[in-house]
Amino acid sequence: MKFRKSGSNYIVKLNKGEEVMKELTKLCKEQNIEAGCFTAIGAASEVELGYFDPVKKVYDSKDFVENFEITSLVGNIGRLKNDDVVIHSHINLSNKNYGLIGGHLFKCKVSLVCELFITDLGEKIVKLPDREFGLNFMNL
Repeated sequence: MKFRKSGSNYIVKLNKGEEVMKELTKLCKEQNIEAGCFTAIGAASEVELGYFDPVKKVYDSKDFVENFEITSLVGNIGRLKNDDVVIHSHINLSNKNYGLIGGHLFKCKVSLVCELFITDLGEKIVKLPDREFGLNFMNL
């Protein structure tokens, strides 16, 4: 991973073989980003997606192993009560037949490059477990 800071923004380049969520979490810890948002494009080869079932209150997840274009990767950054970084991210991927898949992003291995733009909001947003679903939502 390479990055540089521009004002309250980060310009980030992830290289082949790097895992997006792991590197993004590492950057947020090292740079003390406590709240933010991000967008990215690029390419991936191994992805784990999830769909949250609001009735069962659990994530169903599925692994995909093929070459994809990352047509859209978006998300937000916050902190848990214990100050751990928490990232909520969704992704859309295109395959060689121009078919699209997408969902909640658990893992994403870069196959060529992933170019991210992160905005540091300059404040702390704590995410707390929701009573109904058990997911960590922003505490505003």
